Order: sequence, then structure tokens, then C-alpha cells
Amino acid sequence: GKDAQSVSRQYSLKITKLEQESEQAKMELAETQKRLQELESKELRDIPEKAKLQKEFRKKMDAAKLKVQRQATELEQNVAQMKHQQTQLQRRLCEESEKKKQLEAEIQRDQQQIKVGFFLFLYDKE
Repeated sequence: GKDAQSVSRQYSLKITKLEQESEQAKMELAETQKRLQELESKELRDIPEKAKLQKEFRKKMDAAKLKVQRQATELEQNVAQMKHQQTQLQRRLCEESEKKKQLEAEIQRDQQQIKVGFFLFLYDKE
């Protein structure tokens, strides 16, 4: 029970962190795209300078896109892993619940036998 809660909490924290990083990467991407559009709409006399800046922004955008894709993939993998572990934990929980029922039934049987044995013992004494 506690292990499952701990694992679940760890995954939740990791997913929250990845979601935040993903949002930040998306914002960086949007900002870079905006700046690139501004640059492209400007009438720069210095063509080589404009080309250099465009190349720089495109590079930044590509890097940001890659980062967003990587984080999305990592998130998907974590969610899949969590679902798998949840399934395993659920199965273990069912198994343990079944074992508990069996043990309780055995204990009841043993207690009955002890009572019967005790009464027979008392009966023999008389």
C-alpha cells in the first residue's frame, strides 16, 4: 500500500515537472517564432545581418521544437509506465486480498478445531 502511494507520488511529481518544462519550452518556441516573424517583416538594409539573424532564430526554433517533442515522448512513456505499474499493483492487491481471505478462513477452522478439542478434553476429564 505505502509502496504504491510512494511510487504514485514520485510519478506525479515527475509528470508535473515534465509538464512545466514542456510549457516553458512551448513558450520559448512561441517567443522565438514571434521574433522571427518580426524580423522577417522588418525592412533590414543589412541583408547579410538579416539572413544571419533568421538562421539563428530558425536554429533556436528547431531546438525548441525538439525539446517539446522529447518532453512529450517522455511524458507518454511515464504515463504508460504508471499504467503498467498500476495494473501490477492492482493484481497484487487482488492476490493479497485473496490470501487474506484464505488465511482468515484457516484461522477460523483452526479456532473451531481448538474449541472442539478443548470441549473433548473437558469431556474426557469427567
